[in-house]
Amino acid sequence: MSSGVREVVTLQLGHYAGSVGAHWWGLQEALFSSNSLASDLDEAIQHDVLFRTGRTMQGRETFTPRLILMDLKESLATLKQEGYLYEDPQKNIPIAWRGNLTTHQQDPVPP
Repeated sequence: MSSGVREVVTLQLGHYAGSVGAHWWGLQEALFSSNSLASDLDEAIQHDVLFRTGRTMQGRETFTPRLILMDLKESLATLKQEGYLYEDPQKNIPIAWRGNLTTHQQDPVPP
């Protein structure tokens, strides 16, 4: 990656892109291992370009892909609606809109 690139957001649109993306992210994660090949590549690969680094509430380092994924609802049934990696999603939600608000909610698709 050139030195001018700060972040890259990956788009995965559709069923086949999701399948290819699962393998892509698996390969990227494999480069985080501590073997000699990965340590040689660490200088050439900037993990913070494709991943957002952070820490869990337990203090463990995390790498979250910078990813926008879109697919049909049925294809995403195995994904959790919300993640609890960093904090409870219902806690400390800022109010971004002071006008009228209508909420449309639907039951999750069973796995």
